[in-house]
Amino acid sequence: MPENYSSIETHLMIVHPRYAAMILSGQKTVEARLGSDRRAPFNRVEPGDIVYIKPTSQRVIAKAIVYRVDQYEGLDHSDIDRLRELYNKRVLGDDSFWDAKADANIATFITFEKITRLNDEMFVPEELLKPSRNAWRVLSQLRKHSQAA
Repeated sequence: MPENYSSIETHLMIVHPRYAAMILSGQKTVEARLGSDRRAPFNRVEPGDIVYIKPTSQRVIAKAIVYRVDQYEGLDHSDIDRLRELYNKRVLGDDSFWDAKADANIATFITFEKITRLNDEMFVPEELLKPSRNAWRVLSQLRKHSQAA
């Protein structure tokens, strides 16, 4: 890739409507994705990326910029307990969330900034709006950097 280009990722994140409302209100500042395989967003989301937020079975309601990403792998039960202590004040996961993730060995914690409510999906890339069973979708793009003369 030429030096004046860098990879930008645009994502669609599908979340429970309750969590989407908490993100919009500013209560929930970190999204947690824990699992047993290396699927997105693990190793696919970086600071500066754009994330569209879509509550399950609804339209896209917001757009956010990724501020920070923390990733962990090779986790066991005690690691999950420590991550819960470290992040849950910002993740706002209930007991059932953490119980369901007890066997995860990979975790991605995404901190958002600049959350903007969207009134329609007019500017959301079409590729992200196509039906899919994935709760996290990625659209890669290239952005040209301007160079000083």
